[in-house]
Amino acid sequence: MNSMKGQAATEMLVTIGMVLVFIIPILLLLLVVAQLRFESLSEVQGSSAISIMADSINEVYIEGPGATKIVVVNLPTNTKNLTITKNEVIVTLETRSGDSQFIVPFFGNVTGESNIITAGGRAPVGLYPLRFTNNKDGKVAITTPAEGG
Repeated sequence: MNSMKGQAATEMLVTIGMVLVFIIPILLLLLVVAQLRFESLSEVQGSSAISIMADSINEVYIEGPGATKIVVVNLPTNTKNLTITKNEVIVTLETRSGDSQFIVPFFGNVTGESNIITAGGRAPVGLYPLRFTNNKDGKVAITTPAEGG
C-alpha cells in the first residue's frame, strides 16, 4: 500500500517537471520577443516625437515674429537625451544593443542649442509640453511650462 503512494507522488513530480521543461523556455521566448517589440515601438515613438518638434520649429519660423505654437510630445520611457541643435532635433534611446540616436533636420532658425533634461539628469518621458515662439529677431525660442515661457 505504501509503495502505491510513493509511485503516485513520483509520477506527480515527473509530470510537473515535464510541464515546467516545456513552459519555461516558452515563457523566456515570449519575454525576449516582448522586449524586442518594446524597443521597436519606442524607436517609432521617439522618431515621431522629434518629427513633430522639427515640424513645429519650421512652422513657427515660417509664420514670422510673434507666432507661437504649443505641442505635447510623447517621449518613450527609454529616452536618454533630447537635444535641439541649430539645424536638427536629436533623441537618444537606450536599447539592449547600446544607445540609438534618431535625428530629424529642420530649416528654421533657433535661439541656440538646448538639451532638454529633467532634474533627474535624464530627458523627460511621457507627455511633455513644449512652446515654440518666434521672437522679434525672427528666431524660434523653445521653452517648457516649467520655465514659465
